[in-house]
Amino acid sequence: MCPTRENISDYRSLTPEQWERARQQILGRAHAARARALRELAGAVVHPLQAIAAGAVAGIVDLAEAVAATARKWGRAYALRRERKAAARELRALDDRTLRDIGVNRSEIDWVVYGRDQTRLRDSTITAKRCRQRPARAGSGTRAKPINKHAA
Repeated sequence: MCPTRENISDYRSLTPEQWERARQQILGRAHAARARALRELAGAVVHPLQAIAAGAVAGIVDLAEAVAATARKWGRAYALRRERKAAARELRALDDRTLRDIGVNRSEIDWVVYGRDQTRLRDSTITAKRCRQRPARAGSGTRAKPINKHAA
């Protein structure tokens, strides 16, 4: 006969085997209840920590991506700066005649290299177009005669 919860309260009438069996059942239920309570406690503590850790990891990943993007941007800017300095150095090494052939004065080297020559180029283009489109003067009286290639 296995003792039930109702008759365990009367422990004086149990035999030593029944008492040992009842004791094992009580200990088993106590161990199960303690394990359940510890799991619930661990869940209550660990789940918020996991959420915080996941958020921290996401924040660290975002920060790392931002740092990497900034480093790439600085790297590109540094490379561009080095290229421009090298170009300016090469232009300064040229003589004035070669610079004139290119269409740059010595005083305009930095202006051209660092990309601030848009106005100069636009103004020179406008001037060049004006020079090409010379209107005929009224009353000049001279007309250009057509050249006849076949006349000899």
